[in-house]
Amino acid sequence: MRLCSRNNYISVAATLVGAASLVGTAGCTEVDDRLGTGLIPKNQRMEIEVTSPGNGIKTYLYRADSVISSRTGSAWFGRTNDLEGVFGAQTSGVLLQFQPYGTPYEDAEGYGLDPIIDSAVILFTVTGTKGDTTQVQRFDVWEVDDSREAVKLHRDSSYYSNFDAERVRGRKLFEFSHTGKGSVYSRLFPTAAGRELLNELVTMPWVDYMNDSLFSKRYRGFVVAPAEGSPTAAALYGTNLLASGFQLHVRNHDTLDRSAIYDTLSTLFTFSDASTTYTDKGGNAKGEDETRSWASLSVNMTKFDYTGSVLGTLETQTNGFTDTLPTSPTQPLLYVQSMGGVGGMLRFTDELIEEIRSLRLKIDQTTGQTVGKDLFINQAMMGIWVDDDSVAGLDGSMARMGCYLKPQTLAPIPDYQYATELYRNQLAEQEGLTETYTLPYNGYLNRSNGYYEMDITSYVQQLAKEKPGDPQFRYLPPVVYLAPEAYGVMGAGQSVLRGFDSDKPVSIRITYAIIEG
Repeated sequence: MRLCSRNNYISVAATLVGAASLVGTAGCTEVDDRLGTGLIPKNQRMEIEVTSPGNGIKTYLYRADSVISSRTGSAWFGRTNDLEGVFGAQTSGVLLQFQPYGTPYEDAEGYGLDPIIDSAVILFTVTGTKGDTTQVQRFDVWEVDDSREAVKLHRDSSYYSNFDAERVRGRKLFEFSHTGKGSVYSRLFPTAAGRELLNELVTMPWVDYMNDSLFSKRYRGFVVAPAEGSPTAAALYGTNLLASGFQLHVRNHDTLDRSAIYDTLSTLFTFSDASTTYTDKGGNAKGEDETRSWASLSVNMTKFDYTGSVLGTLETQTNGFTDTLPTSPTQPLLYVQSMGGVGGMLRFTDELIEEIRSLRLKIDQTTGQTVGKDLFINQAMMGIWVDDDSVAGLDGSMARMGCYLKPQTLAPIPDYQYATELYRNQLAEQEGLTETYTLPYNGYLNRSNGYYEMDITSYVQQLAKEKPGDPQFRYLPPVVYLAPEAYGVMGAGQSVLRGFDSDKPVSIRITYAIIEG
């Protein structure tokens, strides 16, 4: 058996390798693997076959227009413009519902006597940025109105990144600025409508404070968006909603002397969209207390403008990134963006699929007839190379790449069941374990070799099945989509990758076994 360096992996477009054997180019170390072969029964011997069908995966650009962007646990807002002229401009805003997080006094006391609003501050814990953070940006905060569509917001399960907030946007409430340094801790400057809302918050019936659903019916949320005239070539800010919200500073009066200030209070309202539980007193049909759950709504919204950029030219050439038919021109470079931007499409050619399926066929030397054998695909590894593998290029590429059958809803290929990964890690965290479970799918950027490596074994196994009548046959389209990993779709990630007809095309290495009966 010949053992090769991983660097040899990049020289083959699609290499099909027999189980327990890695076959590469000249210069590899020679190892004698004949010892023990006579001990394997003939009906279990593995036939080692190697084939290189060339560029078996064609590559295109696509644009899904939108991806699911609601209740992601994060918010992205701001404006940025790629000064290198590749990805164009991006403007992002977010719709946020909010809930009281703690109360200043016990239930019956509320905010005390004659509360006075001192000030309000908006808080965002910044977890990521993209663009020029030295630019001071201004933002507007609008109310979510009480229209019929706004009332239905919480009932729908999913919203997408192209959601039009103007359909539910009401009065402008506040303005604030961010210097770009660290997390957002900015004073809210209210309009007349904003002052009205703040006064309502400290005088509303206390029962509405203590019930999440009642509170959200009364206050349906905010829309945070870049203000008109704010710098366009600035930055996007990514935030953790678990640690974000707005804070009210209130003073009240003494019960004995109403002209004297008695206390100074601070109340935090959280933007967290994580599920919480509460007790609805007398909430069921029998008038009994009922425990219910509530999750505030968040929706990330973004607009891309590719005018004057490389992607703008490609957008025109590919009819808005929709020219992805088998006969369409392929793209030697793929661009992948977060937040519903451009992505990469991989089409497995009929020739490649037939090449895989034909591995189970063999000419019987006695009869000259073609006979079938049992084919077991042990592993299929896909490699996709970064165009710029310099330190700067790798630093600018996203850390992990997802692979999907339907990118709009993040429906993954069989190998990338990211929900399982998340669930197992949540269980481990609850049990106090520190080990992290990672899907065999991998998908991470290999900085040493400058490529993303993905285990797509289950997907290729299904492509290899050729009989729709087989009870194990489940049709999968010969097309997959590259987009950021499922939990990085809302982010600042972007990557430029090499595709079909480049010097490092997308590659597949398949390890398989054939067992003769």
